[in-house]
Amino acid sequence: MRTASSESSSSQRPLGPAQLAASGAFARALAVAARLGLADLTATQARTSIELAAQTGTDPQTLALLLRTLAMAGVFDIDGEGRFGLSEAYQPLRGDHPQSQRHVCILVAETYDDAFAGLLETVRSGRSGFRPALGTSLYDYLAAHPDAEAIFDEAMAELARPVARAIAARPGFAGAAMAIDIGGGSGAFLRGLLDAHPHLRGICLDRPSVCARAAQRAGGDARLEFRAADVFSEIPAGGDLYLVKNVLYDWSFDSGLKLLAAARAAMAQTAAAEPGRAAPRLLVVEPLFERDSDAPRALFQKVICEDGTRGLDEAQLRRLIEAARLRVLGVERLETGHSVFECAP
Repeated sequence: MRTASSESSSSQRPLGPAQLAASGAFARALAVAARLGLADLTATQARTSIELAAQTGTDPQTLALLLRTLAMAGVFDIDGEGRFGLSEAYQPLRGDHPQSQRHVCILVAETYDDAFAGLLETVRSGRSGFRPALGTSLYDYLAAHPDAEAIFDEAMAELARPVARAIAARPGFAGAAMAIDIGGGSGAFLRGLLDAHPHLRGICLDRPSVCARAAQRAGGDARLEFRAADVFSEIPAGGDLYLVKNVLYDWSFDSGLKLLAAARAAMAQTAAAEPGRAAPRLLVVEPLFERDSDAPRALFQKVICEDGTRGLDEAQLRRLIEAARLRVLGVERLETGHSVFECAP
C-alpha cells in the first residue's frame, strides 16, 4: 500500500502479489473511517481508540484494529501515547475540507468496488460489469438504493467544485444570462458558477430523484432551478451557455451523440427564437484519456458505466462532437486535469 512518505521508494518497489490483493481491505477500511467521520474527529486533536469508539458508537477493540490498519497506509499518525491523528496527506478525508473527498472515497470503495465483482466479465466481453455484479445498470441501482444514490450525489459534488472554480475564472460569462447544466447532479458545478457570477441564472437537468433532493437542499434559490429531464432528448431552449461536465465519458458513443444532438437542437431553437441575441455556446468539460497512467480510470469507466463506454482522447472527443454537427471553437486544458471544448452549432 503506497503511503505519502514512501511515494518515491514504492514507485521503485512494486507491491507483492499478496500485498496488492489485500489493498481492497484498505479501501473498505477507508470507507468505514469516512462514514464514521474519523477524519473530522482527529484532524486537530489526536485521540485514543477508546475515545473515538465512544464518540462513534463502535466497538473499541475493533475500532483500534481499523485505525492501526489505516495507520499502516499513512491515513493516521500514532503518537507515543497511542493516540491517533489524521495525517497531513489525508486531510481531504475531512467533510469540512475545501477539497473534501470524503464521499468520493465511500463511493469508490463501496458501490464501485461491489461492481468490480463483474471485472472478469468486462475483461472477457468488453461489456460493463455493473449489471452482472449488481443485477442492473448504475443509475437504476442508485435509484433503488437511496443511501448509495445520496453518497453518489455528494461524491459528484466534491469532484465538481474545483472544476467550477476553474471554469468560473474563464472569460465569456459577462454576456450570459442563463446557464443550463446537462446531467448536473446536485447542482454543485452550476452553483459554483452562479456564486462567481451573481448576474447568472441556471437550470440543472438530471434524473427526477436527483433533482427532487437537490431542490430541497437548495432551499428555493430563485437563481437555480432543478428540472427533471431525459437529457438524451429533452434539453430546453433558452440558454446562453450549455454545460456538459464529466458526462460523456460515462456513456457509449451512440448515447453521447444523442445527448450532444439534443443540446445542439436546443441551441438552434434558442438562436431561431431570438435572431438578435448572441449565439449560444456549449462547454464540454471532460477528463481526457491520453497517458498510461489513465488506464485505471478508463478501466473503472468500462466496468461501471454503459456497454461501449471507453475513455476518450482529444481526437475521439472531437469526432463525437463533430458527429453531432457541432463545431469546436477552441480547446483549453484546466489545472484540474479536464479539457474544455467550446462548441457552437
